[in-house]
Amino acid sequence: MRGVAVGATAVILVIACLGAVAWYAGWFRRPEDPRVVAIGDLMRDLLEKERRRTGPATFMTAIERVSGIVTVGMKVNELPQDLRPRVMPLAMGVMMDHLDDRMNAYFALRTSEDRTRFIDGELAQMDFLKRAFEAQGKGGGGPDGRPGGDKGPRGPDGGPSSGSGQTREQRFTKWVLDRTTPEKRARLSEYIGAFERRIAQTGRKPL
Repeated sequence: MRGVAVGATAVILVIACLGAVAWYAGWFRRPEDPRVVAIGDLMRDLLEKERRRTGPATFMTAIERVSGIVTVGMKVNELPQDLRPRVMPLAMGVMMDHLDDRMNAYFALRTSEDRTRFIDGELAQMDFLKRAFEAQGKGGGGPDGRPGGDKGPRGPDGGPSSGSGQTREQRFTKWVLDRTTPEKRARLSEYIGAFERRIAQTGRKPL
């Protein structure tokens, strides 16, 4: 009888392990809505295009980027309200990957002169993007036309989460802090600080 009990326990453990693997692999999870998957694919495609971009930014490359961003925004707006929050983790993941790419490129440069040129190029690209949004009739706003872009996490209705008494920028900052390591936050702080110093040096308007 003891052998039977041990054998039964072993079988149960094997089944439990297989079940855990199946769950992790997504076999028993509710499949993601194909419309959300398609939007995620669009965002990843935009990121890959940006990674392949070489040479200085131009107004035409900015127009191409903005066109893709606007397309994503339109696709999100076409989703039912209950599906829109599912896009936010995908969007934030792509955004953080892009930020990592830019930070890695910046910190790979060894001289202050090269880093300054890099920041100048990034600022020029931001100017082109702003002009491209304005040319699209978006007023320099985000993908769905909200002035200044909506960077914060969204609530169940697809809008910015509320109830904390914090500004959208504060909620966005908290979202980033909650999902990054101290080392990454230190790099991010140094990177943003370099932008702020260069903006002050050149007399630009704050971002």
